[in-house]
Amino acid sequence: MDILNTESSLSEKILGDNNAPITVCINGTCTMFNKMTTEDVVQHREEYYIQYLPIKIEETIEKKMFAVLKNPRNVCVYKEPQEYDADLEKLASHINENNRDSILEKMINKYKDYVRDYYHTGGYEMFDILMKEFSVFVQKHMKYEITREDFEEEEVEIYDAIADM
Repeated sequence: MDILNTESSLSEKILGDNNAPITVCINGTCTMFNKMTTEDVVQHREEYYIQYLPIKIEETIEKKMFAVLKNPRNVCVYKEPQEYDADLEKLASHINENNRDSILEKMINKYKDYVRDYYHTGGYEMFDILMKEFSVFVQKHMKYEITREDFEEEEVEIYDAIADM
């Protein structure tokens, strides 16, 4: 499915302009594939969430950031604030005791990346928005306060500079 989502021309070729018997065959193939992989998906769900959730969270935050930059007077152009929060809440609902530490580490690292980018670009607005949104996500949805101790020795200067702003 990822291939079909990524390459729309391929999905149109495979799924478009089919007659009924071919559509039934495609449906049967997909059904069989789902049955074959269900057990494997359940078995590796936590690994999947550890990889998938940080990416989806970042994509959701970036959509909002690009919308804000395109239309700074109307922050709600991506979605209504409730919908944006609901998207993040839905993603956060998959975070549990088994995957929390790994996902938290990835979220803090993304936050630190944007803090460094913000610092090194002299306060570029895009990095400011991303930095703040990741901070809010970690605080609100993961119930974790990012502190100076989360930064390594060489990064503490950057953290201090950002904290003073």
